Amino acid sequence: MKKLSTIEELYRYNYNHPATQSASLLGIEIVASAHDIELRKGSQILRLGVHHMIYLYGIILEFDFYFKSVAPLVYADKEIVDFSEPKYHDVIGYDRHPIYFPAIAEPIFATNQYLEFAKLKPRDVVLDLGAYSGLTSILFKDLVGHEGTVIAVEADRQNIDAIEKNFKLYKNITNSSIDLVYGAMWNHNNGIEFSSEGSMGSSAVSIVGVPEFRGGQNEKINSYTLSELVKLKNLSRVDFIKCDIEGAEEVIFEDKEFFNKCQPKIIIEPHDTIHTTRDLIIKKIVRDLEKYNYQFNEIDQIGSDLPLFECYPPN
Repeated sequence: MKKLSTIEELYRYNYNHPATQSASLLGIEIVASAHDIELRKGSQILRLGVHHMIYLYGIILEFDFYFKSVAPLVYADKEIVDFSEPKYHDVIGYDRHPIYFPAIAEPIFATNQYLEFAKLKPRDVVLDLGAYSGLTSILFKDLVGHEGTVIAVEADRQNIDAIEKNFKLYKNITNSSIDLVYGAMWNHNNGIEFSSEGSMGSSAVSIVGVPEFRGGQNEKINSYTLSELVKLKNLSRVDFIKCDIEGAEEVIFEDKEFFNKCQPKIIIEPHDTIHTTRDLIIKKIVRDLEKYNYQFNEIDQIGSDLPLFECYPPN
């Protein structure tokens, strides 16, 4: 393995984050090979794929948060959490079955923030926009029950493969189904070019561009407005939306037809795009939802420097 020189080259693509200096200050050693990157903190090793360099800086800052999200493998005197390739992990706090992650795990204690806000009850209808591995959808389904509905929407083909594995396991054990829609949420139904990266950061090419280090595979996929999704699934109402769609939140809440019919609670993880800052995207969301008398609150997100944006409908 080669130390630092490979990492330093990759940082030029990673917005020049001073990650090596931050790692050293936090007692973390970075060791890179051609295929993966290891963060070593004492006897603990967290492994990433090189193609997920975009997450490196955040994981350095929140090493314990990500390391403790799943049960580590124990080898000799080392504990290893390996996110370098798609695989099953035992998620801390979820005991029903292993969860297959395309890359980095979703910690349960982060998802709990969604649940605290949503206050879901039996028979509720939930849209999980940007479902990633499907774990959040599973937790939502546990709360809404057999008579409730969860629609998981995901646009990344590699993530879809993981969701299908997890939903199949879940159904085999609980006899409860979760609907899955392969496509991107957008402000039209004409399809978009999408960069599939097998990660939580996959998004439309118009949002993320095609920088070399991301390693995405571009393809044309279906796109859906909120109102089209409601029609597709024959929903009479929507009670809660979780929205983590990597910048597309800037446009999807323009949908007058949807909000004239449904005014759900919404929680959003807003993101910067190559065209627009996160702050401007939040202002756009507020403009779109204020028309329907929504109220707003921003809270810190556990394990991330990106706050969550809570949107409360009128009572």
